[in-house]
Amino acid sequence: PLLGGVMSYIIFGYVKSKIIEPTHELKTNLKALKAERKAYKESFIKALKTKPAEEQIATLSKIAVIDEDEIETTEYSEYRSKIRIMKDSEKEIDTFKAMKKHIPIIAGFAAMVISSMMLFKGLEHINLAFSIIQTVWIIFVIGALAYLASLAIINVMSKNDSEKSINRIFSWFQIFTASSFAFSHGANDIANAVGPFAAVLDVLKTGSINESSPIPSIAMVTFGISLVVGLWFLGKEVITTIGSKLAEILPTTGFSAELASSIVILLATKLGIPVSSTHILIGAVLGIGIVNKNANWKMVRPIILAWLITLPAAAISSAIFYFALAKLLGV
Repeated sequence: PLLGGVMSYIIFGYVKSKIIEPTHELKTNLKALKAERKAYKESFIKALKTKPAEEQIATLSKIAVIDEDEIETTEYSEYRSKIRIMKDSEKEIDTFKAMKKHIPIIAGFAAMVISSMMLFKGLEHINLAFSIIQTVWIIFVIGALAYLASLAIINVMSKNDSEKSINRIFSWFQIFTASSFAFSHGANDIANAVGPFAAVLDVLKTGSINESSPIPSIAMVTFGISLVVGLWFLGKEVITTIGSKLAEILPTTGFSAELASSIVILLATKLGIPVSSTHILIGAVLGIGIVNKNANWKMVRPIILAWLITLPAAAISSAIFYFALAKLLGV
């Protein structure tokens, strides 16, 4: 959980400081300039209404026919000149500037992380004929394609609202990070359940304890289906807690939490360390809550208490069941 929190803190800290906050600042500045131009128009019209009707008509007629490049010293040309300066200032503000610079970097990084985990861990049993150098090149190509694709998407969306576009883009990214988290969840959590079961089957079959044991395909399929069924019927409370009660979750925060959790879980899987994907995701969400200063620490207390209780409770329960079965079977 701690490592997941640190990882998500770093990832979302980058997203917030480099994309969300600069985009909000640029959008605020643009709104201020538009409000200033609107106020200037209203003040000009108010002043114009105080003049005689003939002068109003003459002034408005000159404003309507004057060319943008004409330089006059009269009041109406000053109006057109100031309006043009204000519009030029508005055009100079690109509210998508931070997105164009940093979102492709994040997309490329996420694509490289996910593809490297798949190539180095997920597909290692397929026996692909790729050398280390070829695999690294494939990862870089995938990252470059993700960079270019995200940049093209941002350019297409540049006419839309910038802050809404951030959430829309990261919601698309979440399809890949959620899939990566699901993959890493299965890679570690199912292995935690299958490992002891496979060892028991091997002992029953060979009559000895071996360093490694074959894993029946039917066991993998059965445990995989059980994982999905358990998530579907019994996982709603956990989903609600993680998704809404620990911290505010938006596409940007969800992306950061899922990517951070995927990295930690898959690294642990690669090292052969059994970990809990749920615990890591909780830590990742809390890391985001710390960045946004909206972590629900009241909800964290019972979760930590459950962590402290479940480990000794599971150990004591398994010991009791073992001694009961040993007495019953006379082992």
